[in-house]
Amino acid sequence: MKKRWLTVVPALALGVGLAPFQFQAAEASSGESIEITETSGFEVSEELQPLLEVAPEHQPTLMKDSAGLEVQFVQEKLNHFGLETSVDGLFGTQTKEQVIQFQKEHNLMIDGIVGEETWAALLAEDSNDTFTVEGAIDRAEEELNNDDLIFSSDGVLHQAEDGRTFYSLKVASKSLIDDGGTGTVGFYDVYDDGEVVESEPR
Repeated sequence: MKKRWLTVVPALALGVGLAPFQFQAAEASSGESIEITETSGFEVSEELQPLLEVAPEHQPTLMKDSAGLEVQFVQEKLNHFGLETSVDGLFGTQTKEQVIQFQKEHNLMIDGIVGEETWAALLAEDSNDTFTVEGAIDRAEEELNNDDLIFSSDGVLHQAEDGRTFYSLKVASKSLIDDGGTGTVGFYDVYDDGEVVESEPR
């Protein structure tokens, strides 16, 4: 059975004199902090609820003249974010203009097309409801597949520039800790779409 640490483990507990593992706010490449806008309370129409379970990379690319339930979903989402849009399932001029505004507000590529990055930003708050630090650790354990590894996190949910959310994990070796060392072997970011990426301390 794998050992799981969900909270930061003070160095004192490991018998060493290092400072506790700390995280800092996620930053864009420009050095500006990314602000996560709280927009809770979104209720999607019943017929559109299955779309909440589809990952951004599997959603269709939508553009002017697209039509269908996915367009209706985007329109409802735009209204939820305060961008008044007619909900008719038709990707017309108004919808494109509001998609552009949404992209501006979320630091996305501004093209009026709902591609993977825009989908990720639209779905971010919904994935936050089900994407937990426990789930992130489960995903990291599955990806790294090493019973000697243990994971710790401060539980802070970060948002990347592309709209995806992620948890930062510290990875340590139990055998190295048992030998009296810090045990730290690396740091990983686990994204809400399941991607696990080696990273730097935050």
